[in-house]
Amino acid sequence: MAQPLERRSQNLSSVTTAAAVLKEFGKGDTQLGVSQLARRVGVTKSTAHRVVRTLASEGLLEKVDETGLFRLTTTMRNLGISAETAQSLHRASTLALEDLRSATEHTHLAILDGTDVLYVERRESPSALQLFGRVGGRNSVHVTSTGKVLVAHLEPEEQRRIVESIRLTRRTAHTITSRRALVAELAKVRRLGYGENRFESVVGMISIAAPVRDRTGRVVASVSIAGQAERATDNTISALLPSLLETAGRISRNLGWLRSGHLT
Repeated sequence: MAQPLERRSQNLSSVTTAAAVLKEFGKGDTQLGVSQLARRVGVTKSTAHRVVRTLASEGLLEKVDETGLFRLTTTMRNLGISAETAQSLHRASTLALEDLRSATEHTHLAILDGTDVLYVERRESPSALQLFGRVGGRNSVHVTSTGKVLVAHLEPEEQRRIVESIRLTRRTAHTITSRRALVAELAKVRRLGYGENRFESVVGMISIAAPVRDRTGRVVASVSIAGQAERATDNTISALLPSLLETAGRISRNLGWLRSGHLT
């Protein structure tokens, strides 16, 4: 049964107010209080409080303990850049990924979306087994080399928030299920400049990933290569690493990053 016109108007008004509240965080202030939002949006404080509380319950806003103000959550901030980032990455990575595909079975490019990696590009050799999902698929950061790279290069506060909120679900006997172990792994990834996944997501599959940077040097994506292996040895990783790092650097340069040398 259709809602009465008055009820539908009320619902639309609430959506409009919520949208107006979210837009205020894109005007230069990263943290705002309920009173500020009420004044800027032009609603009563009680209305602003109700809208903010609803947005927080939906994971779009979060309260900052130190200030008592609200800010956009990581997921909400990522929504704003994901589409634009994916388009830029497609243009910057297409030829590089095609060249890298000849060296391995599976090649992926991923961005961070909350506690998941979101795969925005994928290449596979014709003989590769179809073990990975399609473009647009997701996986948890703690079981992927791409995820480790992306989280390892976050600012400390944001990294801590993700590590504390992620569900460390066990996929195989090699999966990291301890937060302390994950933090140590992330520090190792940042130190080495690349991440590894040794049978942590799928038994018999290994992968390594390297960071992709934009023109400011910020890590915006991670490129990975994966393949089947009976044993994940250091020699296996060493053989794949040069091609991976070269590809990550090539994509980064296509995005405007001018620094030369090893990706750290």
